[in-house]
Amino acid sequence: MDNVIEVKNLVKKYKELKAIDDLSFEVHEGEILGLLRTKWKW
Repeated sequence: MDNVIEVKNLVKKYKELKAIDDLSFEVHEGEILGLLRTKWKW
């Protein structure tokens, strides 16, 4: 199957705080992806 979304080595920092470090994933055609977060603004 083809990748609809592909993320590799994602890093998210808030000043010195590393909230996400080296996140990788793939979403294939026909799959469903859900993202959850708190009420905090990004």
